[in-house]
Amino acid sequence: MNLTMHSLLNKINKYNPKLYICQKEDISIKAVKFLSESQSFFNPDYLYVGKDSDFPKVLPQNSTVNILCISNNLMTFKYAKKPMLNLIVLDDKINIFKIFNEIQEIIIEYQESDINSSKLLNALISGKGIQHIVNVGYEILGNPICILDLSFKLIASSKNAKVDDPIWVELLTKGYCSYNFTSKHNIKKFIEIIHKNNSPVFMNKDKFRIPRIISNIKINNTVVAYLTSLEYEKPFSRNDMDLIILLCRIISSEMQKNRFFQNAKGFRYENFIIDLLDGSENNKKTIEDRLNFLDLNFYYNLYVLVIFVPQNKFVHTSLHQVMDTIEYMLPGSKIIIYNDFIVALINRKDKIFNIEHTFSRLITFFKSNNIYGGLSRCFHNIADIKNYYEQSVKSIELGIRLIKDKFLFYYEDLAIYHLLEICSRQEDLKKFCHASIFALIKYDKINNTNYLHCLYTYLLNEKNQLKTASNLNICRSTLSHRLKRIQQIMNIDLNDTTTILSLTLTFMIFKYMDIYGGVIHE
Repeated sequence: MNLTMHSLLNKINKYNPKLYICQKEDISIKAVKFLSESQSFFNPDYLYVGKDSDFPKVLPQNSTVNILCISNNLMTFKYAKKPMLNLIVLDDKINIFKIFNEIQEIIIEYQESDINSSKLLNALISGKGIQHIVNVGYEILGNPICILDLSFKLIASSKNAKVDDPIWVELLTKGYCSYNFTSKHNIKKFIEIIHKNNSPVFMNKDKFRIPRIISNIKINNTVVAYLTSLEYEKPFSRNDMDLIILLCRIISSEMQKNRFFQNAKGFRYENFIIDLLDGSENNKKTIEDRLNFLDLNFYYNLYVLVIFVPQNKFVHTSLHQVMDTIEYMLPGSKIIIYNDFIVALINRKDKIFNIEHTFSRLITFFKSNNIYGGLSRCFHNIADIKNYYEQSVKSIELGIRLIKDKFLFYYEDLAIYHLLEICSRQEDLKKFCHASIFALIKYDKINNTNYLHCLYTYLLNEKNQLKTASNLNICRSTLSHRLKRIQQIMNIDLNDTTTILSLTLTFMIFKYMDIYGGVIHE
């Protein structure tokens, strides 16, 4: 970050300089030197400081000259219209050595800032992660740093810093900010202050025992985390604010490598739910503590709805746009993007008994946009969300494969197929089919009959002969004859519950294995 003439003038504006700048574009100032009357060579990147008595009689005509002159002599102003001269004039009462030293300090600060910027950029491109960037930031800043997500869980910190501060110690010990250490009112006030400011905020001893600078970290103009630096090992300098702004940008760039932070919408609950889904948070006391801290309250009945938006090279649907629609249709739900799925945590006073009715609008939306959803079983403890998320994902996977023309799948309806999937990894599922079913299949093949389909339809209609006859487009007497013949061929009794269970499982295995597809359809 080079020091420009414009920036320098802002720094010395208190001296009320008179400006005679010939160049419209900004000029870089790399060094300051005293002006000599006999001087003939001028570096275009230098600022020369002197009195009117030091002013050269002849100035170069083909290169830029930057001069700060201490003078009230009107003769000095005759140079003001020189085409290559950038002239700054200060009152002659100002001490020349004082202004020289001040400008020198400003240049040194900018040079140090350049060095620090390079260190932080190198930390970013090193690929060593946020913790390494924080370590480098601590080394440069000289004061402890910590990064918190929106749920006030610790992401990274200056671990080697020994800080006598109860909140700091709590953060490093527990990994999150406890409900016991601060009130909901203070948290809301803190968030309001930080989110309203685009620049870092200094909080003095009126608010904290140890003064600190706090800044938000943004991705795509959305706050995703907070940076805090404590004024503990040394007093803050005037450049620390700029350094923290740069540090936040570097950390933001590193965070963008993480899909979650790319997709975050800035809700405090997002990070907490992600931790539960990842399985990184499973301590009951910690979960309760964080729920209290985040002021998250749920009804007794919980469900996980996972939404899969297919993407291909021809169609790319924005997950954020779909997510906005889902939020509108499921008010009160906590919704995030996770593993390229939209995940909704639904909480209700009552259980869901009729999915088609409860989610009718959602199903219509899914169907019109070729989107699929999977709904978990009901559960009551948010700590179990990972298991129920996996149920929802599995229901989509199995539902798309096994059920045509449907867009919302309920795990309860597909749990048996999940069981078959697990069993199929160990055994050939045909071993679990009713032994006589293959005799019926063989009979159909030899005699060109369709008894297998008749039996399947009969079981599908829960042994209701009227519905079965209607589905098969035959009369009841014909159906009765066929059922008797099936029992004879298979040597079974269709009034035996164990037999019915075994046959039902057999047809489910056929469906799962995608065999006899012309027979097994709904």
